[in-house]
Amino acid sequence: MNFYNKEKSYRLKSVETSILNAMEKLRRFYRFLKSKYDLLALKKYTTIAGTLVFFLIMSIVPLTFWLTLLIGRLPIDMEHLFRLAVFDSVKNVLSYVRQEAANATTGASLVLLLTTLYSSTNLFYQMRRSGELIYDYHRPKQGFRLRLGALLLMLIVMLLVIVVSLLFAFGTFLFSRFLSELVELVADYLLLITLSFALVLLLNMYICPYKVSVRYFIKGTLITVAAWAVAVVGFAVYLKLSNMDKLYGALSTVIVFLLWLYMLMICFIAGVIFNSEQIVRRETGKKPRAQKRAMHA
Repeated sequence: MNFYNKEKSYRLKSVETSILNAMEKLRRFYRFLKSKYDLLALKKYTTIAGTLVFFLIMSIVPLTFWLTLLIGRLPIDMEHLFRLAVFDSVKNVLSYVRQEAANATTGASLVLLLTTLYSSTNLFYQMRRSGELIYDYHRPKQGFRLRLGALLLMLIVMLLVIVVSLLFAFGTFLFSRFLSELVELVADYLLLITLSFALVLLLNMYICPYKVSVRYFIKGTLITVAAWAVAVVGFAVYLKLSNMDKLYGALSTVIVFLLWLYMLMICFIAGVIFNSEQIVRRETGKKPRAQKRAMHA
């Protein structure tokens, strides 16, 4: 009988220990998530994301204008890309922007070319400035060099988009002939994820004011791409359950497009901030000031 009681007591203690360990792990996980959120809040991630969305709106038509000039004659079916479910909520706006950019390229003057070239660099210029805020980096005024860097990045991004668009068009051509509809859809999304990863990695490297190895940007890039996937699905569900037309009326299409961009930009800035933790510690040998304030709070 004593042996039975001891065995029962031992089992109860084991269960109790397991529960306590599980609760401690949950507490550690909660503290980890809270510290990350505190870091995001101290870095003003929503403010930076909103600012960059504004400059993205100001730059999206000039960027599309130059892309149309460069790839207008290439065999790329952008409508096939817009037919993917991930673009359901914004495909009308994207198609409209593309059409207006195509109309603007007809008989474009030299003045229009120069002004659109300058306007299209605003987003990348402000991204670099935002990166200096995120990384707690202070440099002497070098506006002209940053503007040239923004122009160079714009050219690189357009070249990347052209290459990937050609690959996407070629891949779609092959997928539609040799794969089933379901497998073709999966392959299209894999290509889209590859494009997203390459673009986010390039922007992470550009926005960082320090020169470090590519491997330091992988973590934040993966976080951004994964967050984009979750956010886009969640946003689609939200639109299915809500009725934006009743709330915003004729402006609902524009409002949805702005919310979609804001959501994607928040995911991008979050990845940049998480990258900055490790990079700043490596470059300065100490924790960022914002992270210290978060720990103190």
